[in-house]
Amino acid sequence: MPVLVQITIGSTILVGCALFQIWVLSVIISRLRSAPPLPVHGAGRRYFVRLAMIFFALLAAHTVHVYTWAIALVVIDALDGYEAPIYFALVSYTTLGYGDLTLTPDFRILGAFSAVTGILSFGLSTAFLVGYFTNAHKPWSDE
Repeated sequence: MPVLVQITIGSTILVGCALFQIWVLSVIISRLRSAPPLPVHGAGRRYFVRLAMIFFALLAAHTVHVYTWAIALVVIDALDGYEAPIYFALVSYTTLGYGDLTLTPDFRILGAFSAVTGILSFGLSTAFLVGYFTNAHKPWSDE
């Protein structure tokens, strides 16, 4: 596959995943802002439930990204079967890069784009969670 085609496909998936991640974070923020503030005392269980819901929403978004990359690898015939594309997408997305499964030179730029997608998405999620924990004791408001 020509380099320009790989860059086009990789950039398209990267941008799509970034927009999806931003949308998920926007929905979470919107719901947090519209939720009633938790009481100062005795809200431990409600904080736990709220944090678990945020965590699982972010986890679902990352899972969608990995499967998007895996499906793309199958569609362009970069890897055979189902297990190999999922495994490669997951290892690349998390930037582990074990090296036990690699793409041929015709597709290797896509592996790098998968890693960039993961780095950026995990960065957005981490920044959001840091902000959430920093302000967890404050109500979400426009003030």
